[in-house]
Amino acid sequence: MRVPVRSERDAFRLTVAGVAVVGGAVLIGWLTEPLVGVAVFVLALVIAGIAYLRAANPDRRAPLREAAAEPHPHGAVPGKRHVLVIANEALSGAGSLHQLLLGEGPVDVEIDVLAPVLTSHVHYGVSDIDRELEQARARLERSLAWARDHGITARGEVGDPNATTAIEDELRDFGADEVIVVTHPRDRETWQEHGELERLRRELDVPVTHVAVGDGA
Repeated sequence: MRVPVRSERDAFRLTVAGVAVVGGAVLIGWLTEPLVGVAVFVLALVIAGIAYLRAANPDRRAPLREAAAEPHPHGAVPGKRHVLVIANEALSGAGSLHQLLLGEGPVDVEIDVLAPVLTSHVHYGVSDIDRELEQARARLERSLAWARDHGITARGEVGDPNATTAIEDELRDFGADEVIVVTHPRDRETWQEHGELERLRRELDVPVTHVAVGDGA
C-alpha cells in the first residue's frame, strides 16, 4: 500500500497544495459562479488523483531486485560471467545473439536458460498447460543444443507457468550479471511477454537486453 505522507516535508507540501486548490476554487467561484468554483475544485482533485496513481511508488516491492540481491546457491563460479537468458523463443542464429552472450572481454561466460511456459489466458486460468509445457521443454532443448554447438557453457530449465515467479526463482538461485530476453517478433508477442522487458529494466541493476528472433531472423 502506498503511503502518501512519508515525512514532515510531504505533509507541509500536501497542506500547501490543499490550501491553494481550495483558495483558487473559492476565488474563481466568487469571481464567476459558485458552480464554476466547485467544478474547478473537482477537476483539480481528479488531476491530482491521476498524477498520484501514475507516479512511481517508493513503497512497492521489487521482488526481482530482492531475488537478485540474495545469496545464490548455484551462482557462477568465480571468474565467470553469468548471463540469464529468458528464452521465450528458442536461441538461434550465429550473429548478434552469439556476440551478445560471449561479450567483448576475456572473461568466460556461462548461461542459464529459462524457458517460460507461454500459455493463453484460458489455459492458464484452468491449468490446462500440457501442450505449452511440452513446447517449453522443446524450446529449452533447442536452446541448449544451440549453446553447445557454439561452445557456450549452458544449463537451463522450464520455468513456472507464472513468468514473473519463474524469473524470480532463477535470479534467487543463480543470480545474473546480465539478462538477455529472447522473444518472438512483436506481432507475435504473448500476454505473458507484454511488459516483461520494462519490468526487468525497472527492477534490476544489471544490463537487460532484448533480442527478437523468429521468422528466419
